[in-house]
Amino acid sequence: MKKVKLLAGLLVLYIFIAVNALAAPTINIASFNLSNIKDQNISDDVSYFSLKDNAAPPPNQLNQLGVWLNTLASYQTTDVFGDKYVAAFQIYNDTQLTEWFIYPYGSVVQNIEIFYFSNDTPTNSFKTGHGLKNQQDFHYGSKIEILPGQHKTLLMLFESEYFFAPIKILVKPHLQAEQKFQLENVILLISLGMCFALGIYNLFIFFSTRNVQYLTYALSTIAYSLGWTAVFGVPEFVGFKSSEHWLMPAFIIGSIFYCFFNIQFLHLEELAPKTAKALKIIASLATLSLPFAFYNQGVALYLASLVTSAVCILGLYSGIRCWMNGYSPAKYFVFALLSVLLPNMVGNLMNFGVLPGINVNIYLLGLIGNSLESLLFAFALAAQLRLLTLENIELTTTLDKTVQERTFELKKANYQLEQTNSDLIEASNTKGQFLATMSHEIRTPLTSIIGYANGILLGDIDKAEQERVTQIIAENGNHLLSVINDILDISKIEANKLDFESIPTPLFSVLAQIESVVGKRARDKGLAFHLEYKFPLPAQINTDPTRLKQILFNLTNNAIKFTERGYIGLSVSLIDNRLQIKVKDSGEGISTKQQEHLFQPFTQADSSINRRFGGTGLGLSISRRLANGLGGDIKVHSTPRKGSTFTLNIDLSVVQDTPWINNVGEIWQSTPTKSVKTSALPNFVGNKVLLADDHPNNRELISILLKRMNITVTEVENGKQALDTIFYQKFDLILLDIHMPQMNGTEALKKIRASGNYTPVIALTANNMKHEIEHYMRLGFSDHLAKPVSRQHFISKLSLYLNKQGEIDLPLHQGDMLRLIKDYQEDLREQVVDIQLALEQRDLTVISEIAHRIRGSAGSFGFDIIGQKFADIEHSSLQDDEIAVTYELPKVLALTMQCIELPGVDIAQGIVKHHNSAKLFLKAIFELMKHSKQTLKDLTAALDNNEINSALVHLYKFFPASYDCALIQSKPAFKALEDIIKKGKLEPKEYEPQLDVIRAHFIELTALLNPNLIDEI
Repeated sequence: MKKVKLLAGLLVLYIFIAVNALAAPTINIASFNLSNIKDQNISDDVSYFSLKDNAAPPPNQLNQLGVWLNTLASYQTTDVFGDKYVAAFQIYNDTQLTEWFIYPYGSVVQNIEIFYFSNDTPTNSFKTGHGLKNQQDFHYGSKIEILPGQHKTLLMLFESEYFFAPIKILVKPHLQAEQKFQLENVILLISLGMCFALGIYNLFIFFSTRNVQYLTYALSTIAYSLGWTAVFGVPEFVGFKSSEHWLMPAFIIGSIFYCFFNIQFLHLEELAPKTAKALKIIASLATLSLPFAFYNQGVALYLASLVTSAVCILGLYSGIRCWMNGYSPAKYFVFALLSVLLPNMVGNLMNFGVLPGINVNIYLLGLIGNSLESLLFAFALAAQLRLLTLENIELTTTLDKTVQERTFELKKANYQLEQTNSDLIEASNTKGQFLATMSHEIRTPLTSIIGYANGILLGDIDKAEQERVTQIIAENGNHLLSVINDILDISKIEANKLDFESIPTPLFSVLAQIESVVGKRARDKGLAFHLEYKFPLPAQINTDPTRLKQILFNLTNNAIKFTERGYIGLSVSLIDNRLQIKVKDSGEGISTKQQEHLFQPFTQADSSINRRFGGTGLGLSISRRLANGLGGDIKVHSTPRKGSTFTLNIDLSVVQDTPWINNVGEIWQSTPTKSVKTSALPNFVGNKVLLADDHPNNRELISILLKRMNITVTEVENGKQALDTIFYQKFDLILLDIHMPQMNGTEALKKIRASGNYTPVIALTANNMKHEIEHYMRLGFSDHLAKPVSRQHFISKLSLYLNKQGEIDLPLHQGDMLRLIKDYQEDLREQVVDIQLALEQRDLTVISEIAHRIRGSAGSFGFDIIGQKFADIEHSSLQDDEIAVTYELPKVLALTMQCIELPGVDIAQGIVKHHNSAKLFLKAIFELMKHSKQTLKDLTAALDNNEINSALVHLYKFFPASYDCALIQSKPAFKALEDIIKKGKLEPKEYEPQLDVIRAHFIELTALLNPNLIDEI
């Protein structure tokens, strides 16, 4: 009985095991014949299974493999940021070859373990991967022996913290694979060696020439080369521990240096500043991303792919553009980028999963592309050097020719010098004295100007001191200008080129200007000042007012300079039918001997005068010659330590019918006043002007005036840039500075004319001597403008060469007027507070003063209606009409608040858009509020009924008026409504909030606005 029970138990156990075995699902893995898959990528056909961290290790026996695979989930896609999975497949050797090579490639993987299963042999495995000892140098994979007619099952376990691209699997005959790998290794090492050699060579060139573009090229090439060595595992091959952290960061670093090489080689800062800025932004972002790239190689893959793609595409664009603009070395640059762009863009697209894996070693192609790029960049640098050499040869030839011409001229000049030796000795002495004096006079103010300016720029001077320092700079600049004016005046006088005019001149206005300026200077120095008239004197005389003032300013400034205490006085009288003006002082005085040389150029009383007080020694010489030009002379009477008297006598020509003045009270009654009228600027809209000047402040000053006349201005800073700009743009006029770096104005003009371009060219220069101007005209300049540029003279010159389209009425741009109105709004707001307080205190005096200020200023800033109303308030206040003020002022203040305080409205902008008139602006906003209720009602109905076209029609009724009235609070809601309607899906939850904003704003404005105020007061 026991045997029967035991037998039954065994039978049940057997049945249970059999049922479980039958119930377990079987795993079908892909099977291949070696003859069919030789050299074919089978990665898409093998079976993949996901491995979790807690998964059991692979089994040792083939019969256990199916059960183990059954415990694993199916695997779909590889995670770039790290993954672990297995690929399983079976191969059958239907060939006569026994040695094969399993070759996983196409990505960078840390660990690959290959297991070989067969029925009659134990399981074998081999480890390969990035940083490991591989059977084939720089290649993954393992050799496998499969006898003809034998089956083998392969399990490939992939485990890595990063996967750069989809893995491809090949099975190749071992001998064929070995030959292929040897060839690829040779190409790999040659390419890397060439890149490193070019990088190091150009690094040495940089140390020799200090040309930064060689440094950026060398560092970019070396960085890219280091990246490729890390990808192929070269550092591990030669004995380094690990290079995996440099896989992608090296490519990012190379791209950073490449950005700057691109900018420097193609001169993008000058020719394409926007492209240069874009490359700098990419370099900055790449630099910021570097820490993330070192932290995670998966992140680094995406960053490197984005950065390298961006710099290659932008570099190709800039290179093609420069090539098309005639820069010949750029063609090598373009070919270099094409050689690296094609394989690397394919690799990047594979990294992003856009392109599928292909049966090509894309990393080797990328390295080859990089090596070709480095070589072509070297050719580009050589072409650039050749271009510079040709330019230098041309410059040297021109210089030799110039030297020969100048040598001939010098010989001729020496011959003439020998004929006038005695005169030249005297001239040489005068020149030395002149240079010494001018050196002192020019360098002294320049020292202060440059020193203080550098102090401000470098932050050495506190902000609290900057206003005082700026005043010092301005004073020294004015002094320097006066020195230069003295030099120019004496030059014109010597050449008899100084013009004098005789026009009706208000005598007392001229003397008042002298009194205003000189009196202040004297009082600032602690001196007394007086102006004495000896009547009768004519109200107007015929003379040159500019030269008369110049003489008087020279004489009075000298008096102030040499007087330490006491007084400065002017005395005006008629002596023997001549106008006599005496300038007296209580200064140091001048000896009789010193007076003999006083009016000679570059001469002062003694050498100590220049050391103590400075000066050119030209003022008195110029003044006497100017007095001669006015038909008079200057005499001096002086005693040492008792002061000096300089007497100016000029011809008296009284204007016909002018009144004669007998006392001070009659002066201003008879002196004619002249209203100042702002001259309108000509409108040169449609004209294009090229401005070439190396001084940025000069460019900015001239450019502002040109733009104010609606001229399109292109600015460059040297003649070479001017030529490059003219090459691809057409201009109506060229303003060309004579003295500029790299290429001056005369050289640029010759090249412009040689190219067949006959656009009018005006020379800008401070060289204003007659022979210099004639020289510029002979060279081919169309005209000449003297520096500093006179506005009216400048405009008259432009009118000769540009097409005028009328005049510009507004003296200010809208932007300028807008700023002024906003500032005045704040001032008006403060005055309203003050006048409200005065109204509460019934202080009519303060009310009249504030009303007077508002009346006098409001109209200038568009608040015309406010000025008119406050004029009435002022009148009532001055009449002590408290009842009228108490009744009218609150309404005027209410109107004023409507002009300065409207919620959600940019009032200043609204006034500007209504011809600078607050009255027109208020009427416009009253009208808008009047019709807004019905228009909003119609708009809401159209939206509710889903009537898109009608809704747009009603919406657009608001646009012109709301824009002109500057409803900045409602503007975003109007724009949002327009976008919602144009989408075509009118959902209440989208448009109702926008309508609520507009309704609320309009209700708020309607409550505050009182259209009747304008008519009530």
